[in-house]
Amino acid sequence: MEFITQVITSSATTNSSTGLSSTCDLVPSEASQKKKKKKKSKKPKTHESSDPPVKSRAAPSPDFERASVLCISRNKHWKYISSYHGPWLQLPLELLESLLVLNLDPATLSSAETQLPALAYSSQASIGSIQSRPTPRPRDRDRILYSLKDNTPPESPGNTFTTLPVPYTPTSQSVAFPLPAPGKATPPPIDPGVFRNVATIRRLIDEASELSVRASSGLSAVALGSIRTPSNSAWATAQGLSFDGSNNGGGGRNVAMSAMRVHRLRALAVQKLAAAYKADEIASSVMVMQGGSVFDDIAEKVLKHDPNDADARYVHFFHEKIPSRQLADSTSTQVLDELIATNPQRLEYHRTRGIVHCFRDEYSLATKDFTHALRESRAARKARAAHQDLISSRELRGKAAKKKKGSNKIWGQAPPSGTNAAANGTNVEGINGEPLLLHPSVLPDAPDPIEPQLLFLRGAAHLQHAVYLIESAVLRLEGVSKVNSSLDGAEMRLCYLSNGRYGGVEMGNPDGPLGRSDGPKAQAYRQVLADDGFRENIHSLLRKSLRDHERFLSHFDTLEGPAPMQADLAKRVEVAFLLTELVRPNIHTPTATGLAHVDTILPPMFTTYHPLLVESHFSILICQLMLAELPTLLTTFSRTAVVVDGLEGYPVFLPPRSMAQAEFIEVLERLASGWMPGVQPHSYVQGKKATNRLAIEPPPPPSPPMSSIDSMSTSSADAESYPAFTSFSNTCQIPSGSSLPTNGRNTPSSAFSGSHDDLLEALDCARILLVPVAARQKERAEKAAAEKVKAGNKKKPLNFNIPLHGPRVEIILAWFAAVHLVELESVA
Repeated sequence: MEFITQVITSSATTNSSTGLSSTCDLVPSEASQKKKKKKKSKKPKTHESSDPPVKSRAAPSPDFERASVLCISRNKHWKYISSYHGPWLQLPLELLESLLVLNLDPATLSSAETQLPALAYSSQASIGSIQSRPTPRPRDRDRILYSLKDNTPPESPGNTFTTLPVPYTPTSQSVAFPLPAPGKATPPPIDPGVFRNVATIRRLIDEASELSVRASSGLSAVALGSIRTPSNSAWATAQGLSFDGSNNGGGGRNVAMSAMRVHRLRALAVQKLAAAYKADEIASSVMVMQGGSVFDDIAEKVLKHDPNDADARYVHFFHEKIPSRQLADSTSTQVLDELIATNPQRLEYHRTRGIVHCFRDEYSLATKDFTHALRESRAARKARAAHQDLISSRELRGKAAKKKKGSNKIWGQAPPSGTNAAANGTNVEGINGEPLLLHPSVLPDAPDPIEPQLLFLRGAAHLQHAVYLIESAVLRLEGVSKVNSSLDGAEMRLCYLSNGRYGGVEMGNPDGPLGRSDGPKAQAYRQVLADDGFRENIHSLLRKSLRDHERFLSHFDTLEGPAPMQADLAKRVEVAFLLTELVRPNIHTPTATGLAHVDTILPPMFTTYHPLLVESHFSILICQLMLAELPTLLTTFSRTAVVVDGLEGYPVFLPPRSMAQAEFIEVLERLASGWMPGVQPHSYVQGKKATNRLAIEPPPPPSPPMSSIDSMSTSSADAESYPAFTSFSNTCQIPSGSSLPTNGRNTPSSAFSGSHDDLLEALDCARILLVPVAARQKERAEKAAAEKVKAGNKKKPLNFNIPLHGPRVEIILAWFAAVHLVELESVA
């Protein structure tokens, strides 16, 4: 043992002095030197002989052409991947599971500040050198994240605590943590369903990675663990580095693994990968991409032994290499059709096939898959709840029969007046013995994570279907083929239709995205897009998207503080835009002066985090904008900005990069800079109130329930708030803060009802929305001009700010300009 230790020490010293790694050979052998010399002597001959003739260069082979196309795995094309990035990909699995337990514990957000040991903020990087986004106002809820800023042990190099642990002390500028209503439970910081999924996915993919490495290298589990796991044992280190005298880096194993053993390891790894993709294919795709090429051909090798392996076919569908940015052309649903035919009970296959249908612009088929999976998932949940109620009733009858007559002792049983919360398992005991209610999302009868996934995907499919129909109509009007214009895989935009009949959507024209309302382009677009049948079809899809996104949001509870009454609606909208601009990714602008007193304008809120929450909120805003429900849009926007500002997924998730958020803000920026009637002074600036103005500020009475396609019960209330969380019942309900119109209009298709007062109200709301955007644009332009004058002739560093919005921005502008701007300008 002493000799082995000396060998390790001497080898490490030699490596550090010579600049070689510990795994490199210290002294090359003579044979290797001779091989190197032979290679050097053969280089000129090889170069001369390898010079191909000119004729062969002029006619490259088909294999060469195929190799020149960039091919990546199919799962890298999945949408919303950027929403699932975060430290959960690198955190130790034990720490991730500990965070999951804390997330489910109601005492995490209910205990006093002094009960949570906290660490001072360190100047060094925290987990993975990742920090949460800046926020204009500190919050008392940050005391939880404050104690998790640095979880690295003190003996680890490069990470030390700057000071001794001190408890978190709220400052005078911090915002009080909103408290739940009496009798309501505090919602967990992160959605338990998605948190369980990512923890399970981490474990499954880590185990699959180890099995794949063992199958490729022939190492046993013990040998692989001795190499990967840091250990203080000199023998384990020498064994891993082949210094044990056996000249074997595999832990002493010098017998090749049998082919059947290798196949079984790979088949087991594929089973774990399939289970991960079934739990959440977006999160699994993100995790698999972290592993490099370890999973590239593992499913393909399993299929060579068993072509009918369902798990291998499902995993190979995600890992198959296809040309980059050509998923729709390179993907069919044949594999998923066969998997569904043999396994109709697997709802995950329907979810994946629905996503593929969306990529292929087959939205009706996608909606059918999502609806079927959603209906079956709810039916299974109802059956489980009925079975659990039956078992509970039998247990209660059995206990009642065994109870002795005449006994006054209850021995911890439910009181005669009924069952209490503790007996039903709906509360736990806090740190000081106080009872704490359990939130419905952590109870066993909570919906499976696939239910909110399907609601979100179906809502996104409805919105994208409406956008696709509008784009197709515009391209037919312009006489442009989408296939011929996007041969290189790039997305085609309506603002670059130079060969079109009318030139597409204009940028920077003060008359609007389509020019003057009485111009030939605007009239042609209006004749096509404002057709009664086409318009009603688009509005129907937008209403369905609103319904599904609101039902998705009903799965996540929100705590709201007292609403300040010191600002009018215009001020709240202005602060909402500044907050939204602050949290936009890739936007590096200083905090605007309008956020100095944000706490006196908008109420503090806390919402359970989900990676797709931001995308869903701004999809609702896009739907309301396309429906021209501008009074409702103002109140929804002001609330959405506060909710998004209060979202915090750290230390598990990073702030998401929402495409819908970037598109909504870009639409506002384009309208503010390209539609002059929309940036004129509104009623609050003029010091007068428009007709019906008071109707959009106070909460209106609840509207009657809406009828839904799949016969699910819904409810709607005032447009000012998304109050309390709807408890999980046998039917999914819209939260009481539905953002559907509550101003007396029956359907969003009759946006203005043709009345002069409605048009005046809508125009004033549009100006309230766009005036702060134009003011912010002017402020940024003046600051840029001042910096340019101050810099003089100095070269300014390049700022690579890649826009996140896609081609939907121009499609939304074309629809809004053709259908709604003409009516608004008639009363301007």
